[in-house]
Amino acid sequence: MNINPSKWFINNRTTVYVLSVLLCAIGVAMYNNLPKEKFPEIKIPKIFVQTIYPGTSPENMENLVSKHLEKEIKNNYRNQKSNQ
Repeated sequence: MNINPSKWFINNRTTVYVLSVLLCAIGVAMYNNLPKEKFPEIKIPKIFVQTIYPGTSPENMENLVSKHLEKEIKNNYRNQKSNQ
């Protein structure tokens, strides 16, 4: 006796559709019932630095002011995080 699953699936399309929908419904139900600790809330800290000095080129502002501010803010954040 030759067992051919492909032929069975082709001949029983309705059964395959019902099983597929049932499997998807079970998956959605299981996803919705997962405990909250499985998905911890992740907060990525973001700080936006904007420096304005009329009459100065953007490149000068970036190199002379913004990069130094960003570096200091990053260092302060790391120090604060390590102290916790």
